[in-house]
Amino acid sequence: MKKFIRSIFSAVDQFLKSRFILSVREAFIALLPYFVSSAVAILLLNTVTAFGWYQSDSGFVSRVKQGAELILALFPVMVSFSLGFFLSKNYGTSGIVGGLLALLCFAIHGHFVTEFDGNFIVNDQGASAYSIVIPILSSLQLKALLKWSPKFPIWLGSVSPFLKEKLLLLLPFSLVFFSFFLWLPLLDLFGSYIAAGLQSLMKDSSVVELTAQRMLLSHAFWFVGVHGDNTYNLLFDSRFLTEDLLPGISAKTFYDTFVLIGGTGCFVGLVLAAMLLPKRSHERHIAFLSIPFSVFNFCEIILYGLPIFLNPILMIPFFLTPICNFVVAYWVLEAGWIPFNDIEMSWMTPTLVNGWIVGNSWHAVALQGFLILVNTAIYYPFLSWHHNRVNYQQSLEQLSEQLALTDAFNMQQESKYIARQSEQGHINKEIREVITELSRGTLMLYYQPQVYSTTTTCCGFEALLRLKTKDGKVVGPYFLDVLGAHHQSVLIDLWVIDTAAKDLERFQQLGLQPCISINLHPDSLLKDDIVNRIIRRFKRYPKQLIIEVVESSYLSDRVNFIHHIEMLREHFIETALDDFGSGYSSLSMLADLPVSLVKLDKQFLDRCDSSSGCTLYSNVVKLLHDQGHRLVAEGVESHKQYEYVKSLGIEKIQGWYFEKALPLNEAIDFINRDSGSIVRE
Repeated sequence: MKKFIRSIFSAVDQFLKSRFILSVREAFIALLPYFVSSAVAILLLNTVTAFGWYQSDSGFVSRVKQGAELILALFPVMVSFSLGFFLSKNYGTSGIVGGLLALLCFAIHGHFVTEFDGNFIVNDQGASAYSIVIPILSSLQLKALLKWSPKFPIWLGSVSPFLKEKLLLLLPFSLVFFSFFLWLPLLDLFGSYIAAGLQSLMKDSSVVELTAQRMLLSHAFWFVGVHGDNTYNLLFDSRFLTEDLLPGISAKTFYDTFVLIGGTGCFVGLVLAAMLLPKRSHERHIAFLSIPFSVFNFCEIILYGLPIFLNPILMIPFFLTPICNFVVAYWVLEAGWIPFNDIEMSWMTPTLVNGWIVGNSWHAVALQGFLILVNTAIYYPFLSWHHNRVNYQQSLEQLSEQLALTDAFNMQQESKYIARQSEQGHINKEIREVITELSRGTLMLYYQPQVYSTTTTCCGFEALLRLKTKDGKVVGPYFLDVLGAHHQSVLIDLWVIDTAAKDLERFQQLGLQPCISINLHPDSLLKDDIVNRIIRRFKRYPKQLIIEVVESSYLSDRVNFIHHIEMLREHFIETALDDFGSGYSSLSMLADLPVSLVKLDKQFLDRCDSSSGCTLYSNVVKLLHDQGHRLVAEGVESHKQYEYVKSLGIEKIQGWYFEKALPLNEAIDFINRDSGSIVRE
């Protein structure tokens, strides 16, 4: 039995982390801003209608009403494009082409735009199911056809890779589009058979049975991402909702007041359960975001943001909570323990408020409160399990979004993540904690000045990475070793490259042209795409960028490393050897490298308190000068050290004696100082 349970858990875990589910979730999470605006639009529209403001001659009221209706009408369009984009992107196809294909197929084949009396009209509710089915089918077909379609290597040999990718998609794109002329009639026929079968089962049902069936079917539709209430109303007769479920209370009043507490899925209980999770959990954040909308029974924020849909972990409480509410409330009301009135209200009437109106006493409110506690107890164990299973995934997504990586790089990281998840069944705790801490804070670049030894005027800066934690404390890059060990340093390096380029633009706007140095992980200069990115980003700032690398970079791939250094030098980007003497120092190795700038490690200078240390330091300086290298002395912290390195003819000096690392604005003030010397006695 235990083995069977473990196999089920393993299957659920693999399903949650599959490329398909990851893509569908990502597509709906990307639509969260649209869901929020949709909820606000519905709220405004219903408010305007409820108070009769739509009859006003105010142009503002008219625009609000039109805008709200348009937002709702375009909802299936947004869903279809987002699904097509992320499914195609994560399956290795062009995201934008996949999105456009899904949108085109949906608009033409999904009954979204129909012709009536010579005019085109929008059928947004009737097309909601197709907005999910069509993008899934189109993306999977595009992937399969692209795999088997001819590549025409000779014809496209001289075409750029970007254009070649799009040309190779022409045939699969067309085949997928025209295939829906076959697919859709079959889907329509299949759907009509299912609807007819369900209708025959409901034909002789009582109002209680019909209400329960509507509850289960609408939740089933919502679970697969389709608007459950609208879909049910299109497929089945909902007139029974106006009939009495119990003498004196209609099915609709009972359902809205005592079953859907917080909207579909009884999400008031889920919000409270999320409050019991750790403060920085993804589930808790989404619950907080949804509170203003859950008050008015909007379910989309949690449904798609958490998400609930297609989530086997949360499927059980999603169905169990309304069933529990239905059974308990029906039993209590039938027993006559709570008085009630059949009062017609908007489905947006907040929980507890509608209970007071229907019951006209605290008894109905107490019943709602009891049901909320029961719903919370049902949701919590499943929500806690969900948090433990997907917490690392959420942390990685938050980090990628915060660092504002490009779509191409995001796709690469997601692919690596999916591959790693298929190879390992557990999450490394160390990297999870580091990524979570990074996602909570803010990365920053601080700039430590470098000065000429002879004039002590500022000649540039070294950009040093800092993390501003959630509580406002600025700390050093303690996380770099952990990220490097787990092959995630490229996330940081790309952010450093982009941020340094933006800061150089800020300097340039102020009429300043300092040279700045940035530190990259050894692996970064071995990657063609990273080197090309550096060249593109800094082509506007010739001779203003220095890439600092450590000696270990040389050891892994000598030929490629030297080739990339020479590429950078051709584009006026210099490379400096950082921390010389702290690792695998070798003067013969240094003679092979095309670098002209060497930074002497602080450890060298700290040993100069002894005669042997001074001898070693001075001899290394002489040898490096004899080889034609320019030098930077790091770690100068006293006047004595400054005078010593100056006497050796070292060209540049860096250290706390002159200034610590500064935020950008303070670095700008530093370089603008109108003093000829900054030496302190």
